Amino acid sequence: MDISDPMKDFFEPSSVAVVGASRTPGKGGNTIVANMIEFGFEGPIYPVNPSAGEILGLTAYASLAELPRVPDLVVAVLPRLQTSDLMKECAAAGVRSVIVPAAGFSDAGDEGRLLEADVMSIASGAGIRVMGPNSIGTVNTASGLATSIVTLERLKEGGVTIFGQTGMFASGIARWINTSEHFGISKIACLGNKADIDENDLLEHLADDRGTRVIGAYTEGVRDGARFARALRRAASAKPVLIMKSGRTETGRRAIESHTGALAGSESVYAGIIDQAGAIRVADFEEMFDCAKAFEWLPAPAGNRVGVVSITGVGCVLSADASDAHGLVMPLLQDSTVAAMRRALPEWAPAANPADIWAGIESAGAEATYRAAAAAIADDPSIDSLLLIFTLIPESSLDVAALFGELRQAHPEKPMVAALMAGEAAMHIQWKKAIESVGVPAYTSPERALRAIGALWKYKVNTQRTGPGVTR
Repeated sequence: MDISDPMKDFFEPSSVAVVGASRTPGKGGNTIVANMIEFGFEGPIYPVNPSAGEILGLTAYASLAELPRVPDLVVAVLPRLQTSDLMKECAAAGVRSVIVPAAGFSDAGDEGRLLEADVMSIASGAGIRVMGPNSIGTVNTASGLATSIVTLERLKEGGVTIFGQTGMFASGIARWINTSEHFGISKIACLGNKADIDENDLLEHLADDRGTRVIGAYTEGVRDGARFARALRRAASAKPVLIMKSGRTETGRRAIESHTGALAGSESVYAGIIDQAGAIRVADFEEMFDCAKAFEWLPAPAGNRVGVVSITGVGCVLSADASDAHGLVMPLLQDSTVAAMRRALPEWAPAANPADIWAGIESAGAEATYRAAAAAIADDPSIDSLLLIFTLIPESSLDVAALFGELRQAHPEKPMVAALMAGEAAMHIQWKKAIESVGVPAYTSPERALRAIGALWKYKVNTQRTGPGVTR
């Protein structure tokens, strides 16, 4: 174990023991072993069950003491009342890293808090680091680690790491990203009650993690505000950090206490810490993943000037409002740009930014009009980023992947996004997949698209203010 980085074994263990492994499909102790096999974990996997003999083709052991080596990581898939005894076994065996999925600790009132304190007393006395309780595990796509108690198919490998106080990250959200959002995952960590490992540990680890290019974090409250401020500032100076902090209201703060037993803390204090660190606060998971995708795929914009091409006038109006809301501007186009657009539009149709090109589509078709207008605006040196808005109707049919592929090849320095406004649901699925196959984020509205571009610009401004970040 690398004692200088206690998080290493939670993401890159050379061996894993699953205590409470099961032969019964659907049980957490079976699912974890199956996930590890599915993800291609190359190190030894040790199922521990005194009566199983064999689980999913792997030899099962009666106890930790019988394993051929001390595992780097133990996943304790046991009822909560057996956790203290297991922690004693881990201490006796020399285990140093344990994930505890069981709930019913500080998330369940005074009795649970006492039980959690007992477990953690044993762990801390033996120098054991604990993720949880109430954690459903970690994922590392590069090493093939997948300790989730929920069934996962192998995830697309990428540079986005997400962590926080929700098991959703290693269950439903992981599946949603893999099947709908299309960006790749580096790591996932579900912190649960944070009896030991917390946001500060993860931020300090991920600041230097080469596999992580973008960090998304969900928190319900932190214990050590000063350390959190330092860790967040250091991580955000190295790479984009997207923070979702719940408990903005009194009702939300009460819900947090029943979820993980955490104290939500002062809303104004958190807002100040996040802003001063140069991180980006997001309101919900939709915004987190919208922005994560943009940071993962797109270059930083040279400035805040955006060009918009839209099939509909309402797209132009909504884009203007969204630009203002997210620190962007829509500059006037140069005369040469206007002249190039004129060739694709009827004489009476305005050639401007934002550009409503429906009249051109009626006269020349979607393919020719989008290509001409988008290329002209992308070529304009007054434009730093580009948004194309589509409505998914038969009249708008074109090879959208080829269109964006050509635009990105011509201007790899300019971030480009798409907004798919209404239309046919089946067409939406097809177009989103096609557009994102060439590394262009596709959103359901101009607001979401420009919010993501605005986040790119805000992070660039933040790093200029707080310190240098990564060059993308």
